[in-house]
Amino acid sequence: MNISVNTDIRKKAKKSIDKADDTTVKMILAMLEVQEKENAFEKEIEHRFREYEEGKITPLTLDELETRVRKSHKERLKKMK
Repeated sequence: MNISVNTDIRKKAKKSIDKADDTTVKMILAMLEVQEKENAFEKEIEHRFREYEEGKITPLTLDELETRVRKSHKERLKKMK
């Protein structure tokens, strides 16, 4: 049985979801939300990599990153006092 993902499976899934209990619906929703977050993360990584390849951004060395993080941390500590 060859089922087209775009039609038959979607129809079957929708019918099953309509009949499912609340716990199952919540689990399905949680899985879809995780998938959305993963897709957004992948798109952001691809965007940043493209910018790097096009020379629009310059990566930091580990030392530069550490210096920035330490400076930012010190500034936050001052604001908390």
